[in-house]
Amino acid sequence: MGARFAPAERSATIGSGISRGGIWMSDGNEAKEAYQAHLKHQYGFPDEWFYYERIDEHSGSGGVRAFDPPQLDRVPEYLLKNWGLFKRLILSVRDLSHAGSAIAFIEEEVDHEGRYPLATLRKFICYETTLIVSYCRPFSESKGGIPSLSYGALGIKLSPFTRALHDDLIIKRNTLFAHSDASQVEYGAPVVMKSRNWAGESFTCLNPPRFNEGVMLDYQRVQQAKVLNTSLLDAVRARLQAMHVHFLDVLPSMDMDLHDPAR
Repeated sequence: MGARFAPAERSATIGSGISRGGIWMSDGNEAKEAYQAHLKHQYGFPDEWFYYERIDEHSGSGGVRAFDPPQLDRVPEYLLKNWGLFKRLILSVRDLSHAGSAIAFIEEEVDHEGRYPLATLRKFICYETTLIVSYCRPFSESKGGIPSLSYGALGIKLSPFTRALHDDLIIKRNTLFAHSDASQVEYGAPVVMKSRNWAGESFTCLNPPRFNEGVMLDYQRVQQAKVLNTSLLDAVRARLQAMHVHFLDVLPSMDMDLHDPAR
């Protein structure tokens, strides 16, 4: 069932850099082009995910991200003061962190080109379920009057590629992972077994169907979801920092003395 996992040494250099959303690179065009070509081929990243920010005339910082960070100084004040949105963002930190951990488990354990016993495949499906459901949870309606999240509410514009990726995860959540859509779940028809008992009496029993059990996300999709989830989590944390000043009267606080060496 398909999955291909990056070797440990490659994951340590490329994978960890992706998860942080930035990779230090020299100003040489050949190095940048080779780096981007590798990621495009290995992970299927689109051109618009790559960015490079110059630090000085000789160097800069670059990497991959699913979208440009939102400009917090342009967020309307009514959105910064939206207590329901603030609570949704708080919950989203938990949800997206769970999705990130599930991605890490997939990277560590799944060889997308390997073959596994059924019990192991089901464990991998549990990882995928956590990834999909946790990423999608902020965008779902919930009880308690907390609004669902949207990229628009965060001031984020998605490219066609990134929008399609997000929509694909939502569809998988609705048809395969959080719900079972009969038109999407692959399985063989159950078979009625006919026989006779020791007394010669006929009887039947139902042989349960065989399901197509295996990972649903290929290697590239996992890496793309990793970048999207990390970029969204960074945006959520940044918005929380911008919003919290409007709720100082309702949030618990504590004094912090940065000049006291004893603390």
